[in-house]
Amino acid sequence: MNLRKLHKYISLIVSLQLLLWTVSGIYFSFNKIENVRGEQYYKAEKAPVIIEPTIQEKLSQESVFEIITEQTILKPITIELIEEPKKGSEYRGRDLPLYKVLAENTDGEELNIYQNPYSGEIVAIRSQQWRIWDLMWGFHIMDWVERDNIDNILLKVFSFIALFTAVSGIVLFFKPK
Repeated sequence: MNLRKLHKYISLIVSLQLLLWTVSGIYFSFNKIENVRGEQYYKAEKAPVIIEPTIQEKLSQESVFEIITEQTILKPITIELIEEPKKGSEYRGRDLPLYKVLAENTDGEELNIYQNPYSGEIVAIRSQQWRIWDLMWGFHIMDWVERDNIDNILLKVFSFIALFTAVSGIVLFFKPK
């Protein structure tokens, strides 16, 4: 098989992933990471959370909602305690337990706030924009389930195949038929 045919078939194989890398890269470049993280929902001057219980008791729903109202522009609606890790979850990599507070922004959109149930610290705010970012990140690193492993063999193999495709394309461009 000559270089042209090899280039043609390998290009066909990697083209879908190259398209996903390009689309996700475009999405990343047009969305500020601060907005993806939900930083726009914090009030300008965040009041420090100073709750030092003598025994490790979880905060009440009322206290949790009060902290969210003081620190953010979000309106808390419901609360749920998360004690078990879940693959690919919005709170992955965080210490459990966590409170998951469903909240609403000023536009009526629902968001999830993850909060330490003992200290009241808000550890993450997750919106639809974050979920799209997370999906795009999974496409970008070729880890479609957990979206955390940038050291996976599939990503490395496709990266080298894409490099080969690009280099062989340049060579073929300048090589007479």
